[in-house]
Amino acid sequence: MFKQTLLASSMLLAISGCTVTPQAVSPERINDRVHADMALFSQEESRIQGAIGLEDAIARAVRNNRDKKLKALESALEQGQIDLVRHEMLPSLAASAGYSARSNYAASASVGFEDGQPDPLGPDPSYSVSQDKQRSTYDLAFTWNVLDFGLSYVRAKQHADRYLIARERERKVVHNITQDVRGAYWRAVSAERLLQKIGPLMAQASAALEDSRQVERLQLRSPMEALYYQRELLDILRSLQSLRQDLANAKTELASLMGVKPGTVFELADVGAPNFGVPSLTVEPATMEELALNQRPELVETYYQQRISAADTRAALLKMLPGISLNAGAYYDNSDYLLNQDWTSLGAQISWNLFDVFKVGAERRMASTREALAQEQRLASSMAVLTQVHLARIRFDESLKTFDLAERYLQVAHRINEQTVNAGRLQRASELDLIRESLNTLLAELRRDVAYADLQNSYGRVFVTMGMDLLPDDYAHSSVEELATHISEQLVRWQRGELAGPTAVAPAAADDEEEEARAIGNASEAADEIS
Repeated sequence: MFKQTLLASSMLLAISGCTVTPQAVSPERINDRVHADMALFSQEESRIQGAIGLEDAIARAVRNNRDKKLKALESALEQGQIDLVRHEMLPSLAASAGYSARSNYAASASVGFEDGQPDPLGPDPSYSVSQDKQRSTYDLAFTWNVLDFGLSYVRAKQHADRYLIARERERKVVHNITQDVRGAYWRAVSAERLLQKIGPLMAQASAALEDSRQVERLQLRSPMEALYYQRELLDILRSLQSLRQDLANAKTELASLMGVKPGTVFELADVGAPNFGVPSLTVEPATMEELALNQRPELVETYYQQRISAADTRAALLKMLPGISLNAGAYYDNSDYLLNQDWTSLGAQISWNLFDVFKVGAERRMASTREALAQEQRLASSMAVLTQVHLARIRFDESLKTFDLAERYLQVAHRINEQTVNAGRLQRASELDLIRESLNTLLAELRRDVAYADLQNSYGRVFVTMGMDLLPDDYAHSSVEELATHISEQLVRWQRGELAGPTAVAPAAADDEEEEARAIGNASEAADEIS
């Protein structure tokens, strides 16, 4: 009866434990989380003081951009994996304690054994006891598998390379953010300047449209002439409205890149007095190619991937070796029937799957295939990088010509507008002509600003394709003001053609333990990137 009751209770507990009821998140908890997130977004708004220049925008984007922080978290995760694998190299030291009790003694009897059969148990057997009904045990066991240690060491080196890959991908994200901010900043500057001019021009066109309708109602002109006039004014208003709609989102996009909450009010430094200085590119194509092949994050990543592939081959060969296990332990059992209640033991064991010898040839062929694949991937990436370098330089040259043409077109549009205004004073030009030429001048100014933004974008892309770092190595510990100052100085140096030399990268076949240890040691800095 007791056993049945115990079995029924155990089944009831098991069934109730497997029952899961969906529970929706309460609106109060969601609301608290929303308020916390909004407070976090508003922190950056309170830090904005004064007008934001290009250097400030890049610095804020690098510090606050969510994609950048995501890559920093991935680097920290890889650093944590390194620590875990390093602990796996340690031997196993297990301590255990136990208690057991039974309702009666474990008494047993013995009989003889002859001709492969046990003798029958007699009618009055003699039982013996060698164990207490209640007993406690303790042990401390040390186990070390030499093969597992070797494999863990190889895995630790692989995770060190993966951490370095994560750092290179973080560099790539910084390059992309810098490039996006450069283009968004100049678009936002252009939008701020032109939006100030669109409003008065739309008001002037609306007033002229209302006057034309009044003229039509009074029949001071022929109906067709008035309607043609109104149609042209409506076309102008439609163009202005479309232009304002296109420009209205530029500042919001820049705020998003800087990690600032949309709707935050801030000023741009180049709106009041824009400087349309033309950047110069003094780097020779051969130098650009060399810098790109040495510094591009994608190519540096291929070297680490090659080392990871080589480590995979070493790990596969290690698995084919015999496994040697060393163990030692101290044990205790408080049973009164034992002569020695505590004792120690030592042991060693070797095991080997003999069929692994048939896998050696296949593993070597796989290793050769991996090396050839990694080599081709590296060459393909190098060719793609060289192509990007030359395309970036060509695009910069073409953007320079486009900007020069847009600048000259704007000058002609200004002169035409001045002549139209003078003619209007002499009653030789209608109000529609004045509005039309004002719109043409505004569009020409927009094209000039767009061309300059494209010029700045293509100029920055040249240095991105070379893998040039605009930020210092320890930028995570620098303030926005310090980063902005460094970025400004670096841009000036690049403008003068002062570029850093190629960064040395470890070859794919290198197996320098000291370098690996240094990489693992430096991995602890990844968590600081998130602060």
